[in-house]
Amino acid sequence: MPYFDENEVVSCMEEPRICEQQIGNFQNVHQVLDAKAERSKFGRFFYRFPSGEAGLDVYNRVSSFISTLIRDCNQHVMAGHDVNNLNVVIVTHGLALRLFLMRWFQWSVDDFEQSQNPENCELIKMNKIKDLAGYAWMELEEKDRVSLDLPATCGVPRNVHLHRGADSGEKVK
Repeated sequence: MPYFDENEVVSCMEEPRICEQQIGNFQNVHQVLDAKAERSKFGRFFYRFPSGEAGLDVYNRVSSFISTLIRDCNQHVMAGHDVNNLNVVIVTHGLALRLFLMRWFQWSVDDFEQSQNPENCELIKMNKIKDLAGYAWMELEEKDRVSLDLPATCGVPRNVHLHRGADSGEKVK
């Protein structure tokens, strides 16, 4: 990684589970266009491309990736790294990114279907937030939530909304 000092990078890995949705072995452009038109009527989450994947399949792959990501962060803690002061960079495609965010923030299928892919090479940022009681969670930056066309409730995990209801919810960044 020529753009970073080697002391700035804790690890780097390629992860096939966060690749974009497989749309099948199309050889005919009209078949691709027909399948995409059918998908727009059916919905991106449950529609399965012929010989390809449904959004649900990508969601399942992304879910297993999140478990690995958390395990790897725990291993970095055991190795003496301060993960509270690390940045994690994930490079993926639009649909896979939205399904990652859906899983992380516990969006409904309707919330996902309402969302839009980011622009090419657009950065979407999650920030770690802590409250005065010591609880921590990730929040989607407001400008990114808006650019993805998501409702206000989708920028914070659903379980944080429950926690905030039981507590004052004061934040410390």
